[in-house]
Amino acid sequence: MIYVINNSNDPFFNHAAEEYLMNNFDNEVFMLWVNKPSILIGRNQNTISEINLDYVKESDIAVVRRLSGGGTVYNDFGNINFTFITYRDNRDLSVKNGFEKFALPIVEALRSLGIDARFTGRNDITIEGKKISGNAQYYKRDKLLHHGTLLYNADITKLSLALKSKSIKFVDKSVKSVNSRVTNIAKYMKESMDLLVFKEYLKAYVMKTYNIETVYEFSDKDLKEIHRIAKNRFETWEWNYGKSPNYKYLNSVKYPSGVIEYYLDVENGEISNVSIYGDFFGEKNIAELEEKLLGVKYNMKDLQDRLQNVNIDEYILGISVEEFIKGLLGVK
Repeated sequence: MIYVINNSNDPFFNHAAEEYLMNNFDNEVFMLWVNKPSILIGRNQNTISEINLDYVKESDIAVVRRLSGGGTVYNDFGNINFTFITYRDNRDLSVKNGFEKFALPIVEALRSLGIDARFTGRNDITIEGKKISGNAQYYKRDKLLHHGTLLYNADITKLSLALKSKSIKFVDKSVKSVNSRVTNIAKYMKESMDLLVFKEYLKAYVMKTYNIETVYEFSDKDLKEIHRIAKNRFETWEWNYGKSPNYKYLNSVKYPSGVIEYYLDVENGEISNVSIYGDFFGEKNIAELEEKLLGVKYNMKDLQDRLQNVNIDEYILGISVEEFIKGLLGVK
């Protein structure tokens, strides 16, 4: 594994850098990076339903869609992002490629500073039950990209204003506001440390953990290609927003694995348009699953027949075909 230096604060460049490294480097990679104020949208999410668009525009907050699934996160100069790019381990996918595996060195680094950090739920790191890190993954062939955020001294007020709080996420929970569920690492530090010093500490800790000896800096050739990827994908409206769904039927369902929004247009009893959004994870492109649903009669039997040989778990991790169909139909 190598450590890649990335001092860019441009979120479009930084996500393009991840894609470039994943596609062009044989070495496994560890990288730390800091974004200017920005919102990072999960691969499968409906951007418009996740952000307060007027506030985001007024505050000049960049919006960029990630390669990975999962939920929306806010970044600013008080936040650090970490990236691991490795080869997949096919011996035990749930453990060897699991979220906890990659979050653990971060947790241990925080514990070494006297902070009682813990990996909880499906993809979070918390302190005293409050979230300080969300993690997400993206797969491509035999490669795995794992990245996460670390709220160190971020502006929690702006975070709360920039993101929409969805009531469905808080079913069976007493806490409703975003800023009451997250916190900053700096509050728990025994000795004051600014973000860049903390970043260097984290870098040294993880490099020691993985016995990383090689430090790599992008060449002019690398930079040219990364900027090309950023321009052609991550800076485009089509990638970050795409077409907003405007269908006749909407159903939102909270599953243990995440929230899914079903947008459907049904004409003459058949599904003519469908979009599936949410903070779920999945290895395959959700567009492939949407395509399989077009032209199917909008009833339980026909949907079961169409999906009988489909492994839903590859598209939406953690739910069954039956749960998926019930969500489409809006039945319990």
